[in-house]
Amino acid sequence: QDVTGLWRTEANDQGYLEIKVQNCGAAICGIIAGARDLQGQTGPYEHVGQRMIWDMVPTDSSGVWNGGKIWDPRNGRTYNSRMTLLANKLTVAGCVLGICQSQTWTRLR
Repeated sequence: QDVTGLWRTEANDQGYLEIKVQNCGAAICGIIAGARDLQGQTGPYEHVGQRMIWDMVPTDSSGVWNGGKIWDPRNGRTYNSRMTLLANKLTVAGCVLGICQSQTWTRLR
């Protein structure tokens, strides 16, 4: 399955991010392509262009990547990460000591 493309994160109280997921060598990475407020308006965002996901490699299971990292712009921390693709939904998890929090992103294109 092809995970590359533009994805919208889950919204928080300020809005949501758009993440460009792409091939980076043998792995998958993602950069912050933009930010939008809750009304969908594009606004300035200091982290545009910042790498958010890196080193994600496919597993033996179709539509699953792991072994990578994800950076959380809200707190500046980096977490172990995995992703699962199902149709146009991408579940992205960040984990510390086996405890994970996830979001489901929606494909924009």
